[in-house]
Amino acid sequence: MTKRSAINSGTAQNPSNAGTAIFALTRKGAELAAGISAQIPGSTCFCNYRCVLPGMTPFAHISEVFPSAWREYGSIICIMGCGIAVRMAAPLIEHKTVDPAVVVMGQDGRFAVSLLSGHIGGANELARKVASITGGQAVITTASDLQDKPAIDLAAKKAGLRIENSAILSRIQAAILDDEPVWIFDPGALLLKHIPADHGLLAIDSGDDPGALRSGLGIWVSEQLSPRGIECLKLRPANLVVGIGCNRGTTSTEIVEFIGKKLKENRLSPLSVRNFASLDIKSGPLSVRNFASLDIKSDERGLLEAAKAFDRPIYFCAREDIEDIAVPNPSETVGRHVGVESVCEASALWSAGTRELLVPKRKAENCTLAIARASCP
Repeated sequence: MTKRSAINSGTAQNPSNAGTAIFALTRKGAELAAGISAQIPGSTCFCNYRCVLPGMTPFAHISEVFPSAWREYGSIICIMGCGIAVRMAAPLIEHKTVDPAVVVMGQDGRFAVSLLSGHIGGANELARKVASITGGQAVITTASDLQDKPAIDLAAKKAGLRIENSAILSRIQAAILDDEPVWIFDPGALLLKHIPADHGLLAIDSGDDPGALRSGLGIWVSEQLSPRGIECLKLRPANLVVGIGCNRGTTSTEIVEFIGKKLKENRLSPLSVRNFASLDIKSGPLSVRNFASLDIKSDERGLLEAAKAFDRPIYFCAREDIEDIAVPNPSETVGRHVGVESVCEASALWSAGTRELLVPKRKAENCTLAIARASCP
């Protein structure tokens, strides 16, 4: 019987918290909140205790519950004046990649204002949804929406791409809005398929075209590192699976340093690691989209700590999962010890669901790795 196990090594990359918190301060606001909540699955209503309705969470003052809701929910609807919502949110704001969506609406339900995290957080979309529920109007102020230009952060989110250097995002978006030339290297069309065909970006066919790449700001969509000396937004697909094999007792420090070294040597971004994979003699596969290993390794502390250091899950396979997988570098010695002739290569291929290795078996003193490229969603 096939055995597969998975271990979450830590918090996911910029996770979106589930659910919607709806805050109301008045009786009319509470009634509106109840109507909205009925149309939004996973929503929770919070209301001042003086006008709370059945099923709502009461509070004496909004400041008592708003901070915890900020951390726990992916979106927040405030049925109150914008000023109150701004004062509540201001000390909690961190970054557009982690802040919840915030939509503000008056108790009459006429206007749904997208206040914070319009694109990545989804406030623009939420404002439209809330307005459709109440029969009101969504108020959207993001320039890309007003000018009907592609919003790169939103497209990246839809494509499942990880933003490596978000500091340059505003410059890229401003250049697009001002019709300035912006090139894009996106060989898999991972971002391009999520933006309009008339996007106005200059598509670069080769990442080795220094003239085009240095002609101005650009967008680099690849697990491969971009050439040095160019200004670009780096968007990373989560498509690398790192298969790992190691001796018993190998430290996480050695494994982490080895992985980092091989990623750098092959000009691959750590941000593209999806998971790890290894063999489970008790556990298996280790990869950078994830890590993968054999199930015999499922209790190997060094592997588990290494996956945690990269903040990626690790998947372990059983021998029968990988015994028939053809690999370029089988080892009879490994076969005698663990029952299959490959751990790192086979587990990487198994976890990635592919037959081709991006980086074949590489050896360190106490561990081996191989990297496979998985398809993107």
